[in-house]
Amino acid sequence: MAKLGKEPVTVADYASQAVVLREVAAAYPDHRIVSEEGAAHFEDHAGASGAEQIVRVVSSVTGAQVTLAEVLGWIDHAGGESNVTWAIDPIDGTKGFLRRDQFAVAVGMLVDGAPVAGVLGCPHFPVDASAPNAERGVLYWGSIGEGAFVETLSGGEPQPITVSDVSDPAGVRVLGSVESAHGDPALVVATIAEAGFGGGMVRIDSQVKYGAVAHGLAEVYIRPRNHPDYRERVWDHAAGAAVVIAAGGRVTDLDGVDLDFTHGARLEVNRGVLATNGLVHDEVLAALSAAEGSAG
Repeated sequence: MAKLGKEPVTVADYASQAVVLREVAAAYPDHRIVSEEGAAHFEDHAGASGAEQIVRVVSSVTGAQVTLAEVLGWIDHAGGESNVTWAIDPIDGTKGFLRRDQFAVAVGMLVDGAPVAGVLGCPHFPVDASAPNAERGVLYWGSIGEGAFVETLSGGEPQPITVSDVSDPAGVRVLGSVESAHGDPALVVATIAEAGFGGGMVRIDSQVKYGAVAHGLAEVYIRPRNHPDYRERVWDHAAGAAVVIAAGGRVTDLDGVDLDFTHGARLEVNRGVLATNGLVHDEVLAALSAAEGSAG
């Protein structure tokens, strides 16, 4: 299916949201919810086969026989008026998911609009970055003040992680989005050149990039606006920002302003997103400013 005629959405997106919000609604019924998908679009476009499929999938995952009405209710669960908000992206990076490439199930928690905890389920991300063709599937999670962790989806003990200690520009590695429509690739390249970063650039789908920064596998993730009127969506960044900050990193917009999650579903007062190990954050901001000035 397609949303607004361009972005894909799958039965799996809706099923994932239903499963996550089923648990949130049961445990914290009054907490507020900001999530990507809506049941009305599913009903309008999924058809009978999609309806049958989502009921089967959600029933299988939850271990309970559910009805379509229950599934649609979980998808649209909005919670109450609590100061706690869950920001849910059930499949962040749907195009990556369709390519059998990187995607993340992203669950973030905001308290009074500030990110405090996040979970990133990354089924295709290598357990060992030096062996990308070996075992895959990791869970990144973190709570600000409590630290950040990684564990394999196949089981095992959580291991603490921190951002890298690289500060020498020659070794700084940069992450960008696979989809050119999700940013300004030319500006990212110009910023790398301006800063003299020599560690290379890798494009990865979804909030997996935040997990990579938190795990010390890269130092910088830059996401410029792709046009002046664009505003980032809360569910695309809440979980990842929390994990990076919990791991000791820093997350702001391209002007060095903290992300403001208090304006509904979008980051209305922020210009793009920058996540780093903290040590090179100011250098990236300066290089961005210089690159934008040259382009202007």
